[in-house]
Amino acid sequence: MSNRKNRSFKARDKKRKIAKNKEKRKIYNINRQHKRRQYKHTEKVQRAAKYVDIFTKEKLCNAEILVLAKGLKFIPSPNLRHAKKTLINDFNELARKMRCKYHFDNGSHQYNRHPFLSKSGYKPYWANNAIENYLFSTRIELEKIQIKSFKDNLPKHERKALQSLRSNDRIIIKKADKNSSTVVLDKELYIKMANDQLNDNVHYERIYESHTTEVLDSINTIIHRLHNESYIDEVTFKFLINDQEND
Repeated sequence: MSNRKNRSFKARDKKRKIAKNKEKRKIYNINRQHKRRQYKHTEKVQRAAKYVDIFTKEKLCNAEILVLAKGLKFIPSPNLRHAKKTLINDFNELARKMRCKYHFDNGSHQYNRHPFLSKSGYKPYWANNAIENYLFSTRIELEKIQIKSFKDNLPKHERKALQSLRSNDRIIIKKADKNSSTVVLDKELYIKMANDQLNDNVHYERIYESHTTEVLDSINTIIHRLHNESYIDEVTFKFLINDQEND
């Protein structure tokens, strides 16, 4: 009887030991994977830091360095919140151009637009039945479109870092002059460097009085003379004057 109890105790202890070892092994694997991810993340940050030149007292987190290393031409995935509104606005512009073409096209398919002609923004409200039926049907189909979400090209922590960099008004982010790296400067340092350049008396001369009004009057006088002597037409004249006399 005692041998049977001893065997049952040994079997139970063995099961507990196996379960304990499995739990230890599971924790060990989790910690190992976590350390491996940390090591890979550290390596990734170190590689990214080679493409970011930091000259600021601000403490940049690893996520911000990763975002800056992507370069200033990197385009994050757009926000789909206003995608349908943008699509409808583009369609409205297409409809306006189609109506304008119907009203003003003479059928020659040759239109020499004046290079200085300002856009009037004229919006006809009706073309003909065929065009209006097409626009109406297209508008209905566009309204039915379901905007599908797609994979974001930035992880959540990098997206948050991008917002942090955008809202930080104490730093200036610029592209380097001689390589493809990204430079981060203190705003005060950037202004000081600009002032040092402007205070260089060899290449710049300080002007204590602004002459912009006199220069503008002189330019307008020349423009009026060219128009009065028929060197420039009315459209060019209005474009160059740019309603300055009415301001």
